[in-house]
This record gives sequence, C-alpha cells and structure tokens, in this order.
Amino acid sequence: MNLCPNCAAEVIPGSKFCNRCGDKIAERTKECPACSHRGPLSSVFCHHCGFHFDAKMKDNDNRYIPIYPLEFEPDTLTEQVKALFFKSLSQRVTAEHDPNKYPDYVERFYQSRFREIYGLRAEQIAEDVYTQWERFGSEALPEIDKRLKIAFEGLLDFFIIQYCPDLNGMLLPSAILKYEKAIPGKTDLWQMIQDFLDFDHEEEVVYFDFITMKPELLANACKSFLGAERNERVFFICDLSVKSNCKEGFAMTNKGIYWLAPFDRPRRVFYADIGTIKKEKEWLTINGHFFHATPTLNLKLCKLLKKLRGWRSEDAKIKNPMEMA
Repeated sequence: MNLCPNCAAEVIPGSKFCNRCGDKIAERTKECPACSHRGPLSSVFCHHCGFHFDAKMKDNDNRYIPIYPLEFEPDTLTEQVKALFFKSLSQRVTAEHDPNKYPDYVERFYQSRFREIYGLRAEQIAEDVYTQWERFGSEALPEIDKRLKIAFEGLLDFFIIQYCPDLNGMLLPSAILKYEKAIPGKTDLWQMIQDFLDFDHEEEVVYFDFITMKPELLANACKSFLGAERNERVFFICDLSVKSNCKEGFAMTNKGIYWLAPFDRPRRVFYADIGTIKKEKEWLTINGHFFHATPTLNLKLCKLLKKLRGWRSEDAKIKNPMEMA
C-alpha cells in the first residue's frame, strides 16, 4: 500500500500525483528495502514494518534476505503461505525424488485429504508468522524463516510418506514423522538412527552386537574405514562389500558417519561438520564425498544426516547404545 507523503491518503500504485490533495508522489517517496512498501523521503523508519533506514542494515548487502519472502498483509498471508508450500514441494521432489513427477505430486495434493489438512495448518502458520511480524518487524525475518522451514519440512514429510508412496517408488518409514522438531540433547540419537534407516526392511547385512560379530569382520571394518576414537559409541556396522568381508561399508557413531566406497579412500564426517548433503540419481554426496549403499538407504540416510547437521557428541542423548567391544 502506498501513502501520500503530504496527506497520508492511500494512492493507486504507480500514481505520480495524490488523488486527494494533488501532491506529487513519485519523486517524494522511497522504497523500504525490508518490505518494499513506499514512504516519504524524509522517513527515518518505514511506516509499514518499522525498518530503520539509517541503522546498521543501511547497506543493502548486509540486510537479511528472506528465504521465504512474504508480504505481511493479513488478508492474503494464508494464501502466500500456501503458495510457498508448493515451492518447497517442488524443491523436495527435485532433491529427493523424480522431478519429472512433480505434476503428479501436485495432483495427489488436490485429490487427497491432505489438501484439507494443509488448509487448516496454513492458517495457523500465517497467524504465527504475522504475530512475529507485528511484534518485531524486519528483525523477525530470520526467526520467521526458521519457523516456516521447520513447518514445511514436517508437512512435506507427512504428505510424501503418507500419501505418495507409489510416486516415491519406495516405502519410507512413518517413524520419521515424529522427528519433525528433533532437538539435540532431548532426542534419543540411537533410536532416531534406527527409526530413519529402518534396517528391518533392508537386505544389507548390519551388525549391532560387536561381541558376537566375527572378530575378523570387525577387524576388517576397523582397518578399512571405521577409525572411531575410544570415547565414541559405535551404533552399527553395515557391510556393503561384495565378498561379505566388511572391507567396504559404513558405520555411525554418536559423533559421525564413517564409510568406504569402492575405489575410494576411507571417509569420516562428524555431524557437527556436515555441510552439504545431496542426493544424486544413484548415490549421495556428503560434504562433496561419494557415498552409495542402496536406493532406499541412500534416501533415508540423506534425510537423517540433514536432521543431524550441526549436532555435537556432547548433545547426544542415548539410551542403551550398542558399544564396540
């Protein structure tokens, strides 16, 4: 909404003169870099969002650029949130599934009951976001982005896992859904890993009890790729070797993930150091390093590591972990 700098009347966008007082508009207003609304040239604060034109964010290069841009108009905010969901859905399908099937996911959205569920949730999200905006203005943008990211990720998981298993081409465990708001120190890390990877539905050989595991296999894994420190708790070793000798595979501990892929060298990435996780067509890259297990394990591990990004070992809450002998 544009206001006349002389009489504060609402003017038609693009007008050069005020329709009430006739005052010249175009040359006497400036655009707020935070919310794009226009106000008088002499303004110190934006009349719409409270942005301080002369404060530390004066340099446009330093101002916060929202991940989820919104116009904070109460009458349209819910519809804007709904539109952002489809943008997030497109990104998720492209990153984790088949981008050519995105129209099918959209069609499934409109044909399923999830459409009603999301309609109600979008209203709640819009209300929460607008409350934050009213209280803190542009300073709330990082927190608003965080809220939207968590909400969209949870909704996308629910929609894709519960309503689109045939489109995904694989079954994802519904237990993933309870970790929408997983918090370091308050989430059982070992249980979370089990729920995400769901080894019961995988054909790969996985070892949890290292006391009964054949010593030569344990020795091969430790020599080949599992260079865990003494204070690390090893949760499992997954054997991906062709000869079933544990010379290739991956393992996870309370600190990070260890693995060895064919014709590569051993890799280790701590959860606290995870940067980029990307699912390619047939494999993953973790901080740019090649990883491959099975199509379902690749996807489940991709989702798990995104949740564990930034977690530190001292934050890990663990119940009855399997420890390496």
